[in-house]
Amino acid sequence: MEKQLKMMQEQIEALKSTKASSQDVKDLKDQVDAQSKEVVVAGDIPGSFRIPNTDTSIRLYGIAELNYVKEFKGDNRNSDYASYLPSVPLDGTTGGRRRSGESYMHARTSRIGIEGAMPSPYGQLGVKVEGDFNNNRGGSNGSVVGGPDGAAGYTNGYQFRLRHAYLTMGPWLFGQTWGTFMDVDNAPETIDFNGPNGNTTIRQPMVRYTYQTPQYGNFIAALENSTSYVLDPTGGGQGGVYTIGEASAKNPDLVLRWDKPFTWGAVSLGLVSHELRLDDGDTGNVDDTRRGYGVRASGSIKAWGNDTFFWNVTAGDGIGRYMNGIEGAGYDTVRQRIVLERAVGLTLGYQHRFNDQWRMNVVYGGQRSRDGEYRDWAIANGLHSGATAGQWALNKRLDQLHVGAIWAPMKATAAGGTPPVEIGVEYMYGRRETIAGEHGDMSRLNFLARYNFN
Repeated sequence: MEKQLKMMQEQIEALKSTKASSQDVKDLKDQVDAQSKEVVVAGDIPGSFRIPNTDTSIRLYGIAELNYVKEFKGDNRNSDYASYLPSVPLDGTTGGRRRSGESYMHARTSRIGIEGAMPSPYGQLGVKVEGDFNNNRGGSNGSVVGGPDGAAGYTNGYQFRLRHAYLTMGPWLFGQTWGTFMDVDNAPETIDFNGPNGNTTIRQPMVRYTYQTPQYGNFIAALENSTSYVLDPTGGGQGGVYTIGEASAKNPDLVLRWDKPFTWGAVSLGLVSHELRLDDGDTGNVDDTRRGYGVRASGSIKAWGNDTFFWNVTAGDGIGRYMNGIEGAGYDTVRQRIVLERAVGLTLGYQHRFNDQWRMNVVYGGQRSRDGEYRDWAIANGLHSGATAGQWALNKRLDQLHVGAIWAPMKATAAGGTPPVEIGVEYMYGRRETIAGEHGDMSRLNFLARYNFN
């Protein structure tokens, strides 16, 4: 169609040069105008279209999916739509003895987004807004509260939740997206929404700058939204551990990162420093500030055929929310001091592609909390054991294994694109060990049917 319009435009110019009748020129111009209204011009970003009479490209995308979960052990009603190993009921407790084999379905992780781009004197301008429905009806955080009661008991109407909302202008990014410390590109694939422990999953507002070099890779620096997450030993909340109300950070988190692709794979390094601060105001009973930090090394290695090996090592002192499944810090009321948790996490993944339609993933995630003042503080306040803190007792060790397969019955419409339909199944096993040495296990099957559009 675009070629036809171009030919008609050329014919109009030719008629003008030969002094053809104005009626002939008008008739041909009317044909061009009529057909122009039917043309959808491809945009500058893959899968996009151009808004008529502008340089703005728009892309609509999303997924509609159904998850069916069959739980065999480790019933956890507070986060049943996806695994959350750190609070699985401990063996010998009421929850730990539950083996009811509960099952449930949900579509709450379906999502929709819009992406746009246009040229500017400062480089290409880009915008992205994306959300899903992973918030409970009446709840503020669907990743924490997701039981079979509430919304699931009636219409299953979950609330919309913001995932991404940002503007890019050349090397700059302003807005909310995946944290710079998190290596999304080299994360192994799981059907379980939360994925393995030992790595980072975080989205937050930020200002980010990327300096690209063809030879030495990308150098990235970001200032990101800071949240001071510190446990209070005095009780309340979930079994005696909760985030203290006076927690507030004055300074944004600082993140530095380096990425480099190679012919054999990719490597990424990350560093984060964030403020942990407590201040209860006039009383002065709670007032302390410390800095937590974390380091990460991750990457991927191309294996046999189209197979890929993924790896991620994350460690830190007071790293907190930058590592899945740990708390990160607590407040010692005796010494009036924030104590930091030292932790290390490891994630390994292997993806085998049998062909264009079938792929299999084996993923391990684990983490360890090291001995130190945080462990001593937990023991002194009874947070180390299920006998005193219930299922929310603090952990020394977490291990998690995912084995799954995904079938794509239809090929992707574009090279390197996502297949429109994916059907998968995954078995997951996890085991936790508290500081006191108690154990809790979970195992489940997760079935997925997903439609990806654009």
